[in-house]
Amino acid sequence: MPTTQQPRMPLALFVERILLVMTVLGLTCLVIGAILTIAGRASNNLFVDRVGVYMLLVGIMLAAMRVFYWFAEEIVGRGLKSMTEENTSSNH
Repeated sequence: MPTTQQPRMPLALFVERILLVMTVLGLTCLVIGAILTIAGRASNNLFVDRVGVYMLLVGIMLAAMRVFYWFAEEIVGRGLKSMTEENTSSNH
């Protein structure tokens, strides 16, 4: 019985999927954390308030990582673009 190998996922697609999961998880943590923080403060329940604050922090951290990756991607893209423009202008 021959075994068929599935084609490997390209690295760029894998990174994009991880970033998508990070973004969704970060936004979910932000929303749930905000709701728990408001509910905990309204009911004067310190435990619920703390859990909400920690979830907010995790959500902010995940969103910040996503934004940082986007900035790094933009900087690298512009650097590569300027390098190719420089090489093409020096070749002519």
